Amino acid sequence: MANNAGRQGGGGAGGGGGGGSAQNEHVEFTVKAEEDLYLTGSETTIRRVTADTNYSCLMLKTQRFSSLFRHYAKYHGLRKDDLEYYFVHPLENEDTPESVQLQRGDIIMVRKRRKAEPPEPAADDSEFFKDMRELLDDEEHMDAVFLVHRVPPRAAVGGGGGKTTKTTSTTTTTTTIAGGGKRKKDAMKTEFSSSEDDMADASSSSSSSSSSSNADADADLVEIRAHKCVLTARADYFKALFRKNAGENSDGRRVGTFRESTSCVVRVEPIFTPKIVRLMLEFLYTNRIECVGASIPKLSGPTGHTVTTDELLSLLHLADMWQLRDLKRLVEHELIRGHMKINTVARMYCATDDLHAKRLSKSCLEFIMDNYREVTGSVAFQEEMKHHPSLCIPVLKAAADLIPEPATKKQRTSGASDLGGGKPDMPGSSNAANGGMASSPVPDSDI
Repeated sequence: MANNAGRQGGGGAGGGGGGGSAQNEHVEFTVKAEEDLYLTGSETTIRRVTADTNYSCLMLKTQRFSSLFRHYAKYHGLRKDDLEYYFVHPLENEDTPESVQLQRGDIIMVRKRRKAEPPEPAADDSEFFKDMRELLDDEEHMDAVFLVHRVPPRAAVGGGGGKTTKTTSTTTTTTTIAGGGKRKKDAMKTEFSSSEDDMADASSSSSSSSSSSNADADADLVEIRAHKCVLTARADYFKALFRKNAGENSDGRRVGTFRESTSCVVRVEPIFTPKIVRLMLEFLYTNRIECVGASIPKLSGPTGHTVTTDELLSLLHLADMWQLRDLKRLVEHELIRGHMKINTVARMYCATDDLHAKRLSKSCLEFIMDNYREVTGSVAFQEEMKHHPSLCIPVLKAAADLIPEPATKKQRTSGASDLGGGKPDMPGSSNAANGGMASSPVPDSDI
């Protein structure tokens, strides 16, 4: 198949003596190195072929180029898979001189195999995310509303009211008893009549106060709008919440619908602020949150606001409650990456108990073990663990794994003299000569 220059001359003479029929079946061409070809290894690199070196070949027109590739690499001490060949197009193993229209005197180039270039993206992702961000900001066609409390309500103080009522009733009773006789009776009548009036006033005041409190609560709500189609496409929770047609469950029973399916109004728990809901919607629309460092790349450069550890924990709570798995994974990663510190790890670790955040819980335990003295000595850790005593058990187990196992003592082996109650064998004695193997520290296999 392949010949050097001397053999090519002999082949030509033989071809001339044999007639023109052999010339029609074979083709003579040259393989030329486009660049220096090297044999590369982990320790050194050797140049095997210099650039522009020619190698004469003779092949059948119907012979596959795979034989040329194998022979050229073997002849020059190179790896076949490291080389690639081209004529007018790259040559494949199944090609033949006849299939690529190779003629006498043509040149095939060989070079080091190039890495395949990755295909260009069909579309720029940044444009898509920019469009989705504009869709989130455009409220004209939004058909779903989230009602969110502007400020989380504070815990109502019930002790003061009860104490005041009790003090007033005690004062009235004391005054009634001190009057005596008719004055006491009149005081009792006045007390009963005043109590009836108080009950009527209380009922009217309670109804008015309830209506006013509802009005105040509604006035304190913030409306955040969204597209129902985006919500249902991104989360199974909203798909079930807005389903209008009643279906059947696995048992064949009819399943009703939620009132949100007709009203399209979602009342958010008071513990979540408008910022948390907007961060959740930003993730559902764009699959990222710009102010969270774990979501890359940024769409509009550095953002002007950041997210605190408490806000991330609140977002993690919302993601767990509404079954937003991807958002939950993103928030966990951000907490682990940029918010795990001595004074915050206790808060984060205790939150994992209710939010089913296994990745975060594991990372918190590893951080606590790496900084055991500093974390367990902090007041924040001690206060948080008082409210979650069950979480002390994993910490203790992890700490126990760090304690090395105690070294086991080697048991003494008793010789024949010990069984007889005699003295230990002395060097040169018959027991040491005959029964020394029982107490020897050298194992039999080493003799």
